[in-house]
Amino acid sequence: MPRPATLPDWKDIPAVEGMPAGTAWALWGKDDTLGALNLLTPENTVLAAREIKTGLRVQLDLPMDVPKWPSFGRQQFAHEITFKPWSTQDIVHYNTQCSSQWDGFRHIAHPPTLKFYQGMDMAPYKDGKEPTRNGIHYWVEAGGIAGRGILLDWARWWMHEHPGQTLPNPCQSYAIPVSELDATAAFQGTEIKPGDILLVRCGFVQWYNQAKDEDRKTLVSGNDFKFIGVAPGQESKEWIWNHHFAAVAGDAVGFETCPVARDQNSLHQWLIPLAGIPIGELFNLEELAKVCEEQKRWSFFFTSAPINVPGGVASTPNAIAIL
Repeated sequence: MPRPATLPDWKDIPAVEGMPAGTAWALWGKDDTLGALNLLTPENTVLAAREIKTGLRVQLDLPMDVPKWPSFGRQQFAHEITFKPWSTQDIVHYNTQCSSQWDGFRHIAHPPTLKFYQGMDMAPYKDGKEPTRNGIHYWVEAGGIAGRGILLDWARWWMHEHPGQTLPNPCQSYAIPVSELDATAAFQGTEIKPGDILLVRCGFVQWYNQAKDEDRKTLVSGNDFKFIGVAPGQESKEWIWNHHFAAVAGDAVGFETCPVARDQNSLHQWLIPLAGIPIGELFNLEELAKVCEEQKRWSFFFTSAPINVPGGVASTPNAIAIL
């Protein structure tokens, strides 16, 4: 099993016949279900625990009913309480991608080949012959997600670089180049290490918290799905891969710029089915940003316990940063 220090750079990823460059299936073995999460070894966890200095904990999920009007036509969160004379119970209905979420390896295929992670086809997935392959429950069985997290607070960096200006509208297709993520890391004094869990703050949740309901409804669910995010394209792919992140996430609706490109430039169509790198979206990074600025450090111990749904497509993160 490769370790972060031995993973190849982009140009040296072993080729997979019939698939584009950057397909990392051969690195982990044909039966793998974890992808880059394999980097979160016990040794990695022990090292990551050294990031805990004050013991302060910050929860990183939005409330389940936020956004009130989910994007992409997804079902709204619904919560019902049943009553008996001596007790109550919850009944909830929700799309696992209606709020803060991990996109699992069953979420999206590589469009030109229609292959999911490790070459899985849609047919046995859809007809139930492979009901659990690539399911998010494998992440649970591996012990969840735990390692060193880093926050690249791009929104804070941008405001520092553009005094007196307003942060770019997060409900427009604003693409953040990876050169600015490097600049953010340098501004913070944050070292990026192999096996890190990357969190990028773009300012979307900050906007949502301050917006009126009419703007939330119009812009989050009816603006042609235009949202801020990391720029798609080859440069971003190579930057992500060569840093050997275990997972990437952010406060934006799609992590990358939306609408998501429907070509080889798309990060989604590379990260999930080809690279095996989980994507986190709509993480609540507001309190974490404040705490990191107060403590003048943007690295921490990160833990996430996905829901244990056999064959699950996605999950609430149930994520915590411990500083």
